[in-house]
Amino acid sequence: MTDLQVKFFMELTRTLSFSKTAETFYTTQPTVSRQIKMLEEEWGVKLFDRNKRQVQLTKAGKIMADFFGSHREALMKALQKARKCK
Repeated sequence: MTDLQVKFFMELTRTLSFSKTAETFYTTQPTVSRQIKMLEEEWGVKLFDRNKRQVQLTKAGKIMADFFGSHREALMKALQKARKCK
């Protein structure tokens, strides 16, 4: 798992669009799709249900999105504290 894969995942949970997610990161839709697929394979869970018209977060995807959402908040708080140390 890479930081970029997690960023793609979190943006895709927000947009529910591979194309819009790709635009956000100035990359291509196939790149986002490939990275999400690699993440799903590594974790052994299906994160999104996809068809040609629609992308939906699965229950497993929701669990992971909630985790990374709260993890990000904790990270930002820790960084704030760390930056105050000199």
